[in-house]
Amino acid sequence: MSYRVQLVVQDDQEKEKIETWLAHPSFSNLIIQNEGSILPDDILIVEITSLFDWVKVRRMMKQYQDILIIPILDQSMTKTSPIAIELGLPSLLIKPLKSRSFYRNFKKAFSLRTEIPVIEETVEGESYRDMIWRRMLKGDITSEVEMSESLTLLPSAMVPNLVCCIQGFLISPEREKKEGWEASSVVQKVILKAFSAIGHEVYFVPFHKNAALLLKVPSDVATPSFWVEGEQVMFSAIKALREEYGIQLYIGVGSICREVMQLKSSYANAKIARMSVAKHELWLRYFDEIPTNVSVQKSIDYIRSHYAENISMNKVAAKVNFSPTYFSRLFKKETGHSFVSYVTLVKLQRSIWLLRRTNQTIEEIAMELGFNTPNYFSATFKKEIGWSPSQYRATKEILFSHSWVEDDF
Repeated sequence: MSYRVQLVVQDDQEKEKIETWLAHPSFSNLIIQNEGSILPDDILIVEITSLFDWVKVRRMMKQYQDILIIPILDQSMTKTSPIAIELGLPSLLIKPLKSRSFYRNFKKAFSLRTEIPVIEETVEGESYRDMIWRRMLKGDITSEVEMSESLTLLPSAMVPNLVCCIQGFLISPEREKKEGWEASSVVQKVILKAFSAIGHEVYFVPFHKNAALLLKVPSDVATPSFWVEGEQVMFSAIKALREEYGIQLYIGVGSICREVMQLKSSYANAKIARMSVAKHELWLRYFDEIPTNVSVQKSIDYIRSHYAENISMNKVAAKVNFSPTYFSRLFKKETGHSFVSYVTLVKLQRSIWLLRRTNQTIEEIAMELGFNTPNYFSATFKKEIGWSPSQYRATKEILFSHSWVEDDF
């Protein structure tokens, strides 16, 4: 069966490139035509140089429901690329065209016309989707042109505006092998299922010691901590994983971004939230709940540098030029904790790192962190974390990607 491709392209240089590439033997069933009457099942490659060109594309799609359109954006029009996603177009190209990008995008679109499924390509064992999102989160994609082209290679039109950072451990490591499941796969399955139950598509991108969860927060939500439905889903997933598999998750929630180029910042903020002292829930921490008051931030920095010393609230209040009474009230409002409680939580955060990554004894860790006795340290740890220090040390950290050698923290 033959398929007709119409080139609605004014740039002669780009048109010549396309004609040459489509003359490839793998496209022998194509008939190339330069701007003529449109047939309902045509494949149109349309150059976009103005917003009015998008209007014409929209009109053609309404008139010919089976038409397949592949837009080519001029450099000046890259900011309009979300329109392609809104219209549900399968591919998008950016000038100047490059052969590899053209072939990949055209084959993806052409597969819809021929009803031949395109198997998602992989690079060194990972999907293009994971590779693209990982590059975005790491900041390897720095131009809007590359960003727009990359988005068209993804199998879904959903563009996320929030990133969460997920870490976790197995409470009873022997269960994983005994019951024949893999923790990282189970975490992904449970989270995806939980969000799909409320009609939300999410992307799960594995790194090494953490995974990034990309999702789209509704436009009427001002900050992630106000998204009640999303929080409920996350807590239900955390609960299900703990009860059914003995997996404990910790999730840091980043900031909402207006542009996809800002996903890197959202991911960085999610990691900061993940490592911060929780204002409310240990298992779910929000970047937008981190104190913003400059004096409180200064006092927190001092606590993190001197937590093992016998520091007093009066001393820290004096350093930020506040009276102890006012400082105590402000500190509790901003952090959700009293001064003494916050210092204890900072110590416990450090103890978790020492338990996981050193061979120091419980007694040595207690002494290093400034606890009066090992028993007091153990009792405090169990009260706040839920397990004794020795029980926590026996847990196994989840590795979400065994092939990714870079440490995430």
